[in-house]
Amino acid sequence: MADTQHPSTETTATALPPFEVLFARYEKGIFNHIYRMVGDFEDATDLTSQTFLHAFRSYDRFRGEAQVYTWLYRIAINLCKNHFRKRDREARIEVVSFDAPLYADGEEMEREIEDISQSPERLMEGQELQQLIQAAILGLPLDLRTVILLRDVQGLSYQEVAQITGCSVEAVKSRIFRARGQLRKILGPHLRPEADATAASIANTDQPPASSSERRRKT
Repeated sequence: MADTQHPSTETTATALPPFEVLFARYEKGIFNHIYRMVGDFEDATDLTSQTFLHAFRSYDRFRGEAQVYTWLYRIAINLCKNHFRKRDREARIEVVSFDAPLYADGEEMEREIEDISQSPERLMEGQELQQLIQAAILGLPLDLRTVILLRDVQGLSYQEVAQITGCSVEAVKSRIFRARGQLRKILGPHLRPEADATAASIANTDQPPASSSERRRKT
């Protein structure tokens, strides 16, 4: 499930590559992670740009205490947290009642609420299943969503996830266990038995998939 190949060794602060190299190497992985965090393409594009802008402005002060890509993920996650805090504030200010009249061109219209529920018979493998998994991930609390994406989608090690989130390795493992349990609970009733394998690496497993470096060691 890993989106990005992370090198097992990283350039130190004394020999940093040009920032353009850093951008080319990690932009896709950072964007994919942010998109799965926020669930909106335009917001993900904007937050990715902000991530690399913040990184560029402080690149000359990077001291190599962490690997460069974990530093980038930390910036991205902090920006996502700020994004959600801002969105929550705006939501509290502007609350729309579904019982209130809806007007267009001066005329009252009937408010239609999209039915997003689907019967298990309609769920199919492929894009529709991926959309279901993405919706389930977006339904997780932010702290659980963060670690499950870093570990099971980006393929980072527990230690790397701990460095990015500022948590202990044990706390990371606990959050991942809880996230997988919640995903199993959400996805289980909606998946046909033959589709379970597609979601197994995220929603239906107790063993985390190997990180990129772990897979290379096995080969």
